[in-house]
Amino acid sequence: MPTISGPPMEMADRNLGEAEEEREYQALTREGLQQAIDNLNAEKNLYDVAPTTSQRLGFFTVFCLIMNRIIGSGIFAQPVNVLLYAGSSGLAIVLWIIAGLIVLSITVCWLEVGMSVPFYNILHNREWLRRSAPRSGGDKNYLEYIYKQPALLATCVFGITFIVFGNLAGNAIQFGIFVEMARHPKCRGADACVNKGAVLSWAIGVLTGCALFNISTRKFAIGLNNAFAVVKILFILFLVFAGIGYGLNHDNRCRNINFQGHGAGGTFGDVVLALVYALYPYGGYEQPFYVLAEVREPKKIFPKATTLAIMAVAVFFPLTNISYLCVVPYDGTASLPANIVIAFFEKVSGNTDSGHGGDLGEDGVVQLVAVILAIFIVGSIMAQTFTASRVKQEVAKEGILPWSLKFAKGSDTLLSRLTSAPTSSYRHNAPALGDIERHREQSPIAATGLHWGTAVILVLGVGIPLRPSQAYGLLTFFKSFTIIGVLGLLSVAGLLYLKVDSWFSRGGGRRWARKTQWRPWLDPLPAIVGTFGLGFLLVAVFVPPTASKPDLEDGNLPYWVGPSVGWAAPLVGVVWWLGLRFVQWRGRWRLEVTRMPYIEVGAGGEFVQRAEVVEHEKVYRRRFGHLQG
Repeated sequence: MPTISGPPMEMADRNLGEAEEEREYQALTREGLQQAIDNLNAEKNLYDVAPTTSQRLGFFTVFCLIMNRIIGSGIFAQPVNVLLYAGSSGLAIVLWIIAGLIVLSITVCWLEVGMSVPFYNILHNREWLRRSAPRSGGDKNYLEYIYKQPALLATCVFGITFIVFGNLAGNAIQFGIFVEMARHPKCRGADACVNKGAVLSWAIGVLTGCALFNISTRKFAIGLNNAFAVVKILFILFLVFAGIGYGLNHDNRCRNINFQGHGAGGTFGDVVLALVYALYPYGGYEQPFYVLAEVREPKKIFPKATTLAIMAVAVFFPLTNISYLCVVPYDGTASLPANIVIAFFEKVSGNTDSGHGGDLGEDGVVQLVAVILAIFIVGSIMAQTFTASRVKQEVAKEGILPWSLKFAKGSDTLLSRLTSAPTSSYRHNAPALGDIERHREQSPIAATGLHWGTAVILVLGVGIPLRPSQAYGLLTFFKSFTIIGVLGLLSVAGLLYLKVDSWFSRGGGRRWARKTQWRPWLDPLPAIVGTFGLGFLLVAVFVPPTASKPDLEDGNLPYWVGPSVGWAAPLVGVVWWLGLRFVQWRGRWRLEVTRMPYIEVGAGGEFVQRAEVVEHEKVYRRRFGHLQG
C-alpha cells in the first residue's frame, strides 16, 4: 500500500501562497476555543463538535460505507442499459472494467489530496507547527484548495451541483418500481402496467424514512449500514458463483459472451452512453470522503479501507455481469429482459415465464427478488443520506446559502435526547469545551431536511412527466454525469495541474510535491487517466446514439437532454456565485466567513479536528462618509 510520506513543512519555510492559506486556516488553541465559546453570538456564530472517540468511524465502517452505498440499484438495474447501448456482451464487460478503472483513478487522486489538505497552524507542545488535518466535505475541500480564485466560485459550483444532484432520487424511483413489481409480479416492472403514482409515493416514502432515521440515531444507523454491507457482499458473491456455475453446467453458456454485435447499439455514441451508465453503479466511492473528519486515525486506516473497497468492487461488478450473461445470454435488443436479475433467478431456480419447474412459481421468484433488491436500495439511500447531509452542512458553513448557519448546525439526534441526559455545560444548544469527549451523538437535522427536499423535488419533477423507467434512467444519468463526471474531472484535473506546476516551477508555484502527504502507486498515472478519461467522456457523450428501448411507445427522450442538464448544473453554480457578488455589491457589503477549527493529537498520534467555530459577519463599506451596519 502507498504510505504517508514527506516531512511536514515548518512555519519558516513557506512562500506567499502558503501564508495566505494560513490566514484562512488558523487552528484555535484550547484557550482560544474557550474564549470563542464564551463569546458565541447565535446570529453570526456556530459551534460544531466532531464525534467523540467512541463515535468515530473505524476501518470496517469506512469499508462498509462504500460497499453499502455502491451495491444498490445500479448493479441490478443498469446492466440492461449497458448491454443495450454496447451492442455486444463482450464490449459490455470491457466497459464495466473501464468504468472501474476510472473510478479507481478518481479515488486515489482524492486520497492524495484528502490526506494532504487543508493545512493548519497548530499549537502543539508550546510550538506552532504547520500540519494537515483531514476535513469532511470530500471534493468540496479539494476544489476550494485547487481553485482559490475567484473566492467562493469553487464553493458555489460544487455546492449548487451537489445540493441538486447529490442524492439518490433515481434509486428511490427504482425502489418504487421493485415494490410495485413485488405487489404485481405479472408486470415484471414494465412501464405500461406499473402505477406511476404508487411508484412515486413509494419513492418519497423511502426518502422520508431514511431521512428520519438519519436524524434519529447515529449509532444504530452505522451498525445497520455495516450489516447491509455484509449481506450485499454475500449476495454479490452468490450471484457470481451461482451464475458462472450454472453456465458451466448448462452447455458452457459462458462461451456465448463475445464481441459479436446485436441490435442497434455499438456505434461510438452508443458506447459512450453505455460507459456513462456503467459508471453509475460505481458511484459510492466518494462516501467516506464526505465524513473524513469523523474517521479514527484517518491517515492510517482511511487509504487502506477505501482502496480495498474500490478494488473489490472493480472485480465484483465485471464478474457479476459475466455471471448474468452465463445465465441470460444477450442475443439482441429483443432478448433483453426488463430486469436481468429477475431473469437470472427465474432461470437458476427453474421458474420461467412458461411456469415449468421450481417450487416458488414464476410469480414467487419475481416477488422474492424484487423485495430483496428493494431492501438493498434502502441501505444505499441510508448511506447516502448519512454522508450527503453532512456535506450539505459543510457547504452551508461557507455562507453561500440563505439561512446558512441554520443549515450548518449540528443537533443532538432524536433518540439520544430520549435515552441520555444532556451534558453539564450546554451553551447555545451545543456542548461546551469540557464536553468534547462526552457529548450526545450529533446529526445535521436541518441539512438532512435540505437533502430530503431536493431529492423529493427531483422525484416529482422528473417522475411525473416521464415513465418510471425513463425517470430512473435520466436521474441516474444526471448523477453520473455531474457528481462523478463534472466534479470528478475538476478535482483530478486540478490535481494534475498541481503536479505539473510543481514539476516546472522548480521550488516556486504551489509546491505540491513538498506538500503532499500521500502518493499512489504509478503516480501520476491515476491523475492522467482520470483527467483524460473523464474529459473525453463528458464531451463525447454529445455524439448521438442509435440504440433505443423498444418498449417505449412514446419514444425516448432526446439524447442531448442528459448531457445538457449535466453541464448546466455547474453553470448554475457560476450564476449563483455571480448573484452573490451582485447582492453584496448592491448592498455595499461583503460576507466574511471565518472557520476556526480546534485540533488535537488523536489516536495514533494523528492531528484530528475535534471542534470548530464558524463565524458569518457582514462587513459594510463606507457610503457617503459613514460606516453602514
